[in-house]
Amino acid sequence: MGPVRPSPASLSCILLALAGCERPARVDLEPGTLRLHARGQSAPLKATVSSSRGRQLPAAACEWSSADGRVATVAGRGREATVTASGPGGTSIRCAAGPASASAAVTVRIASRLEVSPPRLEIRLGDEPAPAALELSVLDTEGRPYLDRPASTRCEDESVCRGDDRGQVWPVGPGETRAMVEVDGARATVPVRVVDARSASGRPRRVEGNPMMEVERAFRAPAR
Repeated sequence: MGPVRPSPASLSCILLALAGCERPARVDLEPGTLRLHARGQSAPLKATVSSSRGRQLPAAACEWSSADGRVATVAGRGREATVTASGPGGTSIRCAAGPASASAAVTVRIASRLEVSPPRLEIRLGDEPAPAALELSVLDTEGRPYLDRPASTRCEDESVCRGDDRGQVWPVGPGETRAMVEVDGARATVPVRVVDARSASGRPRRVEGNPMMEVERAFRAPAR
């Protein structure tokens, strides 16, 4: 009598049982490092858990923890988590899946002081609107230069000027107002004066009386 060969169904059951017995041997985190720039800012973190044979174990779950909750906290379920900045500094977020674990480095830098130049902005409104760029100096909580972060501006009176997300102020109409500048929570205020320097052809024609009455009179006038 020859050897007994298991049926395909039996073989599948055996393989599944063996796979179920595999233990986590490696954890990979994506991304491996996180940089956050403001208190309350969050970023996702995902873990991949594998066996010693390199087989991914989708059923394996992480136990998430933060080395320093004063810098960043973590809330996770299964193999996905959300990291939230608490304060400036550096820490690590750890995923432990059975005997295997991995950590992601987290750096939190927070802007604390924003200085704007010039301290008072005067813009000439020409026939073709052009923005005025502000020079910004930003320092973090340790007094170090805080570079390459987007700056947003807005004007209190948008009939005088308007801001954008590049640290610029655009003239709209003559008058005075204030522009608010913000970089990652650090704020500054700049007085703004817009001077009308448009040519006569560039200015809108002044409207006098009721234009619709003139149109109605034209329609009512008898044809000649």
